[in-house]
Amino acid sequence: MLKLAECLKIGIRIILPELWKEKLVDFSGKNLGTSFEIVNIFKNKANRVTYYICKSEKEVDEKDFYIALTEYVAKYILAEEVPDCNSGLSFTEYLPSEDTTILVTNCKNPSEVVPGDFKIQTELVEIDNRSLVCLDFIICYTVGNGFTTISYYADKFKKYTWKFVVNDDLSYMTDYEKMIQDTVVHKMFVVQSCEKLARYLEREGATEHAKGLRERAKVHDDSKIVCEDELEALSKIINDKSSLRDSSKLLSSIKKDAIRLHWQHNTHHPDHFNSILDMSILDRMEMVCDWHARSMQYKTDFLSFVKERQENRFHFPDWIFPELYHYCEVLNSEYV
Repeated sequence: MLKLAECLKIGIRIILPELWKEKLVDFSGKNLGTSFEIVNIFKNKANRVTYYICKSEKEVDEKDFYIALTEYVAKYILAEEVPDCNSGLSFTEYLPSEDTTILVTNCKNPSEVVPGDFKIQTELVEIDNRSLVCLDFIICYTVGNGFTTISYYADKFKKYTWKFVVNDDLSYMTDYEKMIQDTVVHKMFVVQSCEKLARYLEREGATEHAKGLRERAKVHDDSKIVCEDELEALSKIINDKSSLRDSSKLLSSIKKDAIRLHWQHNTHHPDHFNSILDMSILDRMEMVCDWHARSMQYKTDFLSFVKERQENRFHFPDWIFPELYHYCEVLNSEYV
């Protein structure tokens, strides 16, 4: 992670990362180079955002060319890399590396937890009656298509902090945060599993099923985050993962009660139906990808786990289980 520069001033030289330069080229159609100098500082009273106006050190069409950087982008470029910490960090002091998935928590309301990807974006802003290409950081929500600029969460009066989603240290997380963290990580694995099975299906000619499976991967388990009642219930059992790590461990009545809402919202669980036979083929495909994702997440022996679960919990009919097990073998193979 990065410790932000404390102060910026006119005359400081800014070197943009190469990928950011490419974004500017794509947006403006001009090759601006990567080297800029801060020549002005503009504070927008309307949105309370500070912009650093930077002049390109490379001539473009024999004219001076200017871009704008938000305060946090400019400080990020000049920041110092420091060891990762997951204690709940202030946006005004520390930022993750670009394209990192984080949890943003409202300190005033700890049940407001937003998972998202920390990204750079290019946009046009109006400053002193002229349009400038601007680089700004945003949080792209993990669930849905929305995003919020980093300045919203960096506002000191709103009191937001951030934590890494992919990090070994979860000791500073509340059970609520742990539940969301576990869901986001699980969804990452599910996307991988669904993509692997989808590629196999395409080679077998089942292109519509492959397309449907990829679509399901995008929204897999979203209810765990967007359904408040479900999230609250599952948060109460997040610290007991015994049934995910040990195939001989069955769900207790307490865990079943907590998970029941999730089953009701998701058809990739057999428990959603009165009869397993009511599951569609896409339900079953998503289900085995769900199993495989959990196996990767918790490093269990996948095929052995599936066999034991079939015996002690699911009891799929003999004419369905071979199909499921075949998909499991595909997922467990080196097949690409």
